[in-house]
Amino acid sequence: MAIDSRIIKELISEFNMSDIKKKMLEGERYYRDKNDILQKDLKTFTVFDQKTGQKQQITNENKSDEHLPHGFYWKQVNQKKSYICGKPITITYNVPTDGDKKEKTKSAEKKITNMVWNTLGPQFEKLIKNRVKEASNKGRAWLHPNYKNGKLVFEKYPSEECIPIYDNETQTYLIGFIHFYKIQDLTTEPVEERTYVEYWDEKEVRYFIETKVNNTTVYLEDVTKPRPMCHWYREVYDNALNNLKRIERHSWNRVPFIEIENNEEKMTDLEPIKPLIDAYDLINSGFVNTIEDLKEIIWLINGYGAEDLLTLIKNLKVNGVARTNDTAGHIDAKLLDIPYEARQALLKGLKELIYEFGRAVDTSNKDLIGQAPSGVALEFLYTDLDMKADDMIGGLTSALYEVLWYVLQDLKMQGKIPEEINEFDFKIEFNKSRIFNETEIINTLNNDSTLSLKSKLEKHPYCDDVDKELQRIKEEKEENMKIQSRIFNNSGGFEENDDEGQKNKTNTNKE
Repeated sequence: MAIDSRIIKELISEFNMSDIKKKMLEGERYYRDKNDILQKDLKTFTVFDQKTGQKQQITNENKSDEHLPHGFYWKQVNQKKSYICGKPITITYNVPTDGDKKEKTKSAEKKITNMVWNTLGPQFEKLIKNRVKEASNKGRAWLHPNYKNGKLVFEKYPSEECIPIYDNETQTYLIGFIHFYKIQDLTTEPVEERTYVEYWDEKEVRYFIETKVNNTTVYLEDVTKPRPMCHWYREVYDNALNNLKRIERHSWNRVPFIEIENNEEKMTDLEPIKPLIDAYDLINSGFVNTIEDLKEIIWLINGYGAEDLLTLIKNLKVNGVARTNDTAGHIDAKLLDIPYEARQALLKGLKELIYEFGRAVDTSNKDLIGQAPSGVALEFLYTDLDMKADDMIGGLTSALYEVLWYVLQDLKMQGKIPEEINEFDFKIEFNKSRIFNETEIINTLNNDSTLSLKSKLEKHPYCDDVDKELQRIKEEKEENMKIQSRIFNNSGGFEENDDEGQKNKTNTNKE
């Protein structure tokens, strides 16, 4: 797609003012417990003046102004993140075959799987967890394949700095991508922030810098970058002399950004529950301020002239006493009951709605969890969270297949794997961190007579590697056969064994 300064300026301006970016920033803010209640002025209230027929704002500086943000959203995002990828994701190369695989084939599969994981690196699991959190907070997350020091890496870009450009027909395929970010320009006085822009298409990346021309903001192409550009460079060295032979320019022939969708609508996890969280924060903050201000006591003052009203209030709050020279004066304290029960019922209802529409599990609700929930109860408890996780796993799986495409291109370029291998030859599995009744599952598997041993091991809660476990079972059977053959010889005689399993026989020939 052709790009110029005017288009870049329009796209960035439109994106910065969009509801999409606003919700991204809200999601990130609420994840860090920076809820709207922190900006709300609880000392100011609005009254209606019947004389003027207008509303009037009144500020009471003596009123308490405590703000209590609640971390419901933080808990729900982390619960979802741990549920999806708290356990390692399984990515394995799987050669299609009709019959049983030979050991040589299994060994080749394992070798290619290890090469893929070595390319992804030890930090890949941590990167995926970060992207799940990003997509939950902002509706989408991005990965960018790049080369650092000659090695393929996947970089994370903040979603609020990314503008995808899709094809006009399906709005599905990337035809361009803008990444923009601000950097302080230390060459100006005073120091100013300038926006730097990267524009990526299927062949190259171009760089632009925000510049003021006659008090008008324009984006001029960075002339310090050589053209034509490419997506990445590869340094080729002489194997014998270890000298740099050449620098190759390479392009992926596709826009090198991988989108991870939170759900089909690309909604944030905050959107369905933000009004409920705001209401909970407001009610609880107001309750704390009410307690602090002692609003449950109203002082009735009669015939009191020894002190002015401000001094009286100070004495009552600080010393708990008041002095008077007027024998006719008296003070009555009227107690007002705080509607605690009604308030708690409302908070409880709001909390239930927050977890219901947030599709999360309230682990503090003992009424739902019970003392020892059965497998059916746990299945019911995790239904909403499981559906929310599946919404994201769909987009995450598609993204991981794109990641594998880049990894395989890298391995093919190095000549490590055959050209015919593609990303869909791999199996991707998410091992959800669900709480379940282990005893029930094990008993069910033991009592089942229809499933094969391999299928049972795949469902067993204590089995992490099915192939390794099958090999152990095979070795144990072979060892038991050897022990049995030692105990019962072919002639049918019984031979005693010592503790080490050795035959207790006397070698009469040697004696």
